[in-house]
Amino acid sequence: MHTFDAGVALVIANDVRSTLQSVDSALADGARLLGAMLETAHASGLPVTESQRVLENVTSCLSNVVQGRSDMVDAVKRMTVIKRNSNLDVVDVGCDNPLPAKPSTFFTTAEAKVA
Repeated sequence: MHTFDAGVALVIANDVRSTLQSVDSALADGARLLGAMLETAHASGLPVTESQRVLENVTSCLSNVVQGRSDMVDAVKRMTVIKRNSNLDVVDVGCDNPLPAKPSTFFTTAEAKVA
């Protein structure tokens, strides 16, 4: 069993949340940039070959950010497994339980309708 300081685990959990929020903000900013670039290219009459190059560069960058986010999600999963096999198994750091504290009634009260 691994032994970790609970305070350090909370710092790491907060850093993970902050990092993922930053990545999501970067993706949203990139999406806005892409939209603005498209509008500007159309409004300016920029040749399609030039706008294509820029769009490919920006979308490649955004794809890399999405891949980096996926890698971070995988790291969080691995950290969660490590935490669960440590002295912090019962310590709630706020990020390793995907279910809400109070179970949703959606799945027990919603009616399925056949189209």
